[in-house]
Amino acid sequence: MLVVHETTGKNNDADKLFLNAIDSYRNKKNPAGSIKLFKQSIVLKPQAKSYYELGNALFDMKKLKEAMQAYVIAELLDYKPLHKVLYNMACVYSIAGDATSARYCLISAIEFGYSNVKNIYADEDLAYLRSKGDFNNYVNAALSGATDPEKLQWNLFWHEFKPLEFPLVLDMKYGANLGEDYISYDYERFVPEMRDGQFSREVGSEYYHVGLVKNSDSVKTLIYAIREVMMSEMAPPAYYIVSFDKQGKLIDKLLIAGQLKLDEPFKVATLAENGTIQVGLFKQVYEKDPESAGYDDNKLLESKELDKENYTISSDGHFVKQQALLSMND
Repeated sequence: MLVVHETTGKNNDADKLFLNAIDSYRNKKNPAGSIKLFKQSIVLKPQAKSYYELGNALFDMKKLKEAMQAYVIAELLDYKPLHKVLYNMACVYSIAGDATSARYCLISAIEFGYSNVKNIYADEDLAYLRSKGDFNNYVNAALSGATDPEKLQWNLFWHEFKPLEFPLVLDMKYGANLGEDYISYDYERFVPEMRDGQFSREVGSEYYHVGLVKNSDSVKTLIYAIREVMMSEMAPPAYYIVSFDKQGKLIDKLLIAGQLKLDEPFKVATLAENGTIQVGLFKQVYEKDPESAGYDDNKLLESKELDKENYTISSDGHFVKQQALLSMND
């Protein structure tokens, strides 16, 4: 298993290879074909998500030793949610006949948030482990403090969004702050853009945590970003502000920055601590048409403000458009 210590290519090239590998593995059901692509992506840019998905593909191909190596590196690179890696490691150890290691990983997975009881008792990969010792006792003990799996997944999801500092400006420059803080595909139920109209995994985009706007017992308001990786390395992200209830059910969603279509105004959002959101609408003129030429080496010639929209966040999590201009410092 190749472990790379230095990147040798552009990050965008690695991301494109990763997305192609995901398409091959998840959508086309071709784990064998995806392995080469995952490894090519890792050579350019080692990432936790790439090692995790590589481990899954290798596991499907029954290459247990290589799969375990990939999972171990994903864990070292702080893959989230960690319990997914630990559970898969437990499965690999179980198939390999190592009950001690499998038990350790399974208990750790439960302690870090894995609580799908039905799967623990039905997964064929854990059949060997279930046949050994006091499986029921230690699994039940580990699960004793677990909550409903769906609620647990929601809690794990929103906790990955760190509180934001205000005022916050989401403009053309902010995309550089996103780094590699990706949202895992395991949370696609909370990010509907991750799935296309045919309910297959959308592989043309990357998804990023931006932060937590509002945190109360009844409402969590978050911002996440979407970057169209396949369009261009320099494509500016689009930013959604989204509110959920305490169970993780969507309340409201609003595109507040960036743009989804090039013929639409480009949005720049300014958020204040008091919950007001000002969205500037801009007409942007590039040296070349970004639809065909992309954003690389394409100079922005003009950014002309067309209008402003103002919103507040209601106590129940809805984004309410204001007719009159509100001061961002009120």
